[in-house]
Amino acid sequence: DWFAKLLFQVKGSVIPRSLCFAIPAACMAVVLVYVEQVFQGYAEASGINDVGSSQTYAATTGVIAIMLGFRAKQALGRFWEGTSLLHQMRGEWFDSVSCLVTFTRGAMDTKPEAVREFRHTLVRLMSLCHGSALEEIKDNESEYFEVIDITGLDEEVLEYIDECKTEHGFNRVEVVLHMIQVLITKNLDDGVLKIAPPILSRVYQTLSRGLVNLLNATKIKNTKFPFPYAQLMASLLVLHTLWTPFMVTAYVKTAWMAGLISFLPVFGMFCVNFTSIELEMPFGNDEND
Repeated sequence: DWFAKLLFQVKGSVIPRSLCFAIPAACMAVVLVYVEQVFQGYAEASGINDVGSSQTYAATTGVIAIMLGFRAKQALGRFWEGTSLLHQMRGEWFDSVSCLVTFTRGAMDTKPEAVREFRHTLVRLMSLCHGSALEEIKDNESEYFEVIDITGLDEEVLEYIDECKTEHGFNRVEVVLHMIQVLITKNLDDGVLKIAPPILSRVYQTLSRGLVNLLNATKIKNTKFPFPYAQLMASLLVLHTLWTPFMVTAYVKTAWMAGLISFLPVFGMFCVNFTSIELEMPFGNDEND
């Protein structure tokens, strides 16, 4: 059951797009076979047989295969790196909040209201920070992310965050992260955080590492795969699609076999190319992100 679902699932598949190029190549090969049968000597007179007997097609196909392999390797690397960076960012920031909540246990008996206010503010700010981080790297501009009870923050705080973004052009994640660090330092001075400063410094480090992971993820989003390389690949694949039927029919004189042999390499190469395109941008909302 799972195997059949894997083979025939259309959502997220690159097969339909690849068929749009492979089927015309197969049909073209079938037509060429029938043209050769109707017009005897057509292939020899047009020079198709001479080209087919050379190594030009094999060399060209080999170059395209190498280029496809390189692009697929780079795309898979971008995909796994992007996924890893997002999980590391979330892990670093979750660990920071978890440690800070734990560090306030010593002040629960003497300053319960201050501890409660610190915890609620910290969780809301960190949720806003994480949501803003995801918004930075999203590929779909209409996508929005939920945060934990943003109305629980003061109006002054929300206005300040909005003003920094809209009027001054500051990065919202950096602004909120700075506010979290100020909040931590203030509550350390007020005695809400009952922990030695050297141990607390670990929290600042995890907050910083989370931001570094976000910046690396943003690098993947903003740095597209080189356009000249992608354009060259597309051009070579189209030429390969047009050339393959001529090369196949120079050797294969059976219509259905010529169509099948023309179909397979074109279909495989376009599948690899479209798969690479899907993996190059891991921060979207389709089936492969």
